[in-house]
Amino acid sequence: MHTNFSAIYRNAAGEEFPAILFYSNVTLTIRYTDPENRQVDIYWLASQMKSFETTALDTRLHYQNMDSAYEQLIIRDEKLVEILKKQFRSYPVAGGLYHKVWGSARNKVLIIVGCVVAIIAFLYFIFVPWLGEKMAMRFSKEAEIELGNDLYNATMSGLDVDTAKSDILNSFYAELNYKVGYPVRITVVHSSDINAYAIPGGHIVVNDAILEGMKTPEELAALLGHEATHIAERHSLRTLFRGTARQLFLSLLIGNNSGVVGFLVSNADELKGLQYSRSLESDADKQGILLMEKNGLNTEGMLHLIQMLQRETGGASTIPYLSTHPDFEKRIADIKAVIKEHPGSSATTSQLKSLFHSIYE
Repeated sequence: MHTNFSAIYRNAAGEEFPAILFYSNVTLTIRYTDPENRQVDIYWLASQMKSFETTALDTRLHYQNMDSAYEQLIIRDEKLVEILKKQFRSYPVAGGLYHKVWGSARNKVLIIVGCVVAIIAFLYFIFVPWLGEKMAMRFSKEAEIELGNDLYNATMSGLDVDTAKSDILNSFYAELNYKVGYPVRITVVHSSDINAYAIPGGHIVVNDAILEGMKTPEELAALLGHEATHIAERHSLRTLFRGTARQLFLSLLIGNNSGVVGFLVSNADELKGLQYSRSLESDADKQGILLMEKNGLNTEGMLHLIQMLQRETGGASTIPYLSTHPDFEKRIADIKAVIKEHPGSSATTSQLKSLFHSIYE
């Protein structure tokens, strides 16, 4: 309780007395001496204080007592007025923004709930996916390959595999000699969707619809280089973990890989429409071009691949393979810039040409 301030107390009968003030968080105590020389303490509840009235000479604090009669404090100390307004800012008498925001239990509850919701939203949409991606990078390579095999088996359920073309593409990939640190295995499936996607650990699934528009082996080499990069750089694993991190959070924290695998396998169909960030897609384009250059291929194959997809889809961005790159022109410009620095070779082996043409025989 604080003191050291004085004012004039006017009671309901209009009598005025010099007074000493004591205040706490909820009350204002007014101490004065009555005409019989007795010390009297009056207690004002902050909730019953009505208003501050400023005049040319002073500021008057109005109070409604238990008998519904009005009393006043006449204050000539501006510092005291400021202190009282600040002290009782959560009550209607202060009438400021603080009271409007915090002045009711309902507002306090709403604000607290809002803060909690904001924190949860931050964790749910930003922090947890970020943490999921970081956890993915700590996933062992052996566990990733095992996970990839389980995901592949779950993904292939119900799909019509073209065994002959799968064999050709695997031979084609072997001839490319891309060294990405994973045992890459390619599967061609019959599907009208123009799509290809990488599964963590080494599997690449290619829909035969995306092969139909290809004219050169370099375009196929570019496609496989792009997808192989997703595997080598763990783009697929990171994106998959990021997308499912909210559900995986507890399992990841306790290091329960079996729980992670079980959950991911049950959601294997998400791989078909997996959407990488634009930075990861751009990285896959660039690293795919570098793979082509390193192995003596004409890197313009990547450019021709994207231009072919632009023609085949009419610039549409709804197909999974292109869903993160709706701006063909921007992607093409970026690829041209990389190719300018990494042109590669114009020599393609006869074996690659033969294998490529056998796809369409």
